[in-house]
Amino acid sequence: MSAEILYLRVRTEGEHVLLESPSVGLFTHAARNGTALVASARAGTLLTLGRAWELRVPDGVAGLVDGELHERVQAPVGYGTVLYRLRPLAGATTAASSDAAGVGSSAALLFRSPSAGRFWHRAAPGEPALASSGDVIEAGRAIGLVEVMKTFTLVHYQPTGGLPARARVVRVLVADGAEVAEQAALLELAPE
Repeated sequence: MSAEILYLRVRTEGEHVLLESPSVGLFTHAARNGTALVASARAGTLLTLGRAWELRVPDGVAGLVDGELHERVQAPVGYGTVLYRLRPLAGATTAASSDAAGVGSSAALLFRSPSAGRFWHRAAPGEPALASSGDVIEAGRAIGLVEVMKTFTLVHYQPTGGLPARARVVRVLVADGAEVAEQAALLELAPE
């Protein structure tokens, strides 16, 4: 049985964005410190009255998890409990980061994850990233791996949905090892 979806509440505190629980329950599967969370990304699970709710990041939000507020076990939370403190991605403002994630920006070219899972930049620890800022990519090039239940699948660049046949990577939008939702933005691109 798949979990239903709830979107986290949003509040700002200085340069940080706070993501809060939308209900009471037991919070689990928290994202780790340093993980990039962008619009529609999976951000844990909330267990309420025997039901599992998949928590998602709302539109207009992007940032890196700044410190672990909860363990990855079932932590009791109330309505409005702060689950994540996000700092801006790569020194950008939150608004600019959400534009990079494809929120409110029709001009951004984004390569999206073909499936949900954990996104890895490298084929193996200690090896260079398969795609980095400044790289030129073409159809068929491996840009990372998605892990689902200890099964790793190479993600190849496919120029579909208005993406150019050849593109330059402007920035990688998710941290190495971050949980991503299906269709989450992985790369911001520019035509080459």
